[in-house]
Amino acid sequence: MSKESKDKKKEKHIRLPAEYTEGTLCFKSGPGWKACYDSERKLYTAEAYLAGYYDLYEINKEIFGKLKTKGMTRREAHELIITGRHLYKSVSDKGGSYDIVLDENYASLCPWADLQKTGETWEPELTDLAVAIFDSEKSNRTQRLNKQ
Repeated sequence: MSKESKDKKKEKHIRLPAEYTEGTLCFKSGPGWKACYDSERKLYTAEAYLAGYYDLYEINKEIFGKLKTKGMTRREAHELIITGRHLYKSVSDKGGSYDIVLDENYASLCPWADLQKTGETWEPELTDLAVAIFDSEKSNRTQRLNKQ
């Protein structure tokens, strides 16, 4: 293995602390999730991921405050995060790979996120249909209709 390869491998294994700040961004993270508070924009966002699934959410101060970097299971964190407004979903499983954009501003809302794209992005009409069908996405319907 070359020196360059060894250095890259070491970089991958460097872990950031569970809570840290970079400029105006304050982060918390745990197994399968990461949350961010942008003090400049007064915006709370989070990503949740688990083998083949990746989601971005806009959350609120209360949810951010309840997320604990120690003593909280992945499931507990995800149950909190998914109560936020769903922005983006990426799926790569046995059923295929696809991406769903629930808010077209997801990238500007979460510039810090390590976005995982897997394949074809659903057309807005298909996303609207999914939002209408799945009760869990109702909070996105009004926001999406207001953009039309």
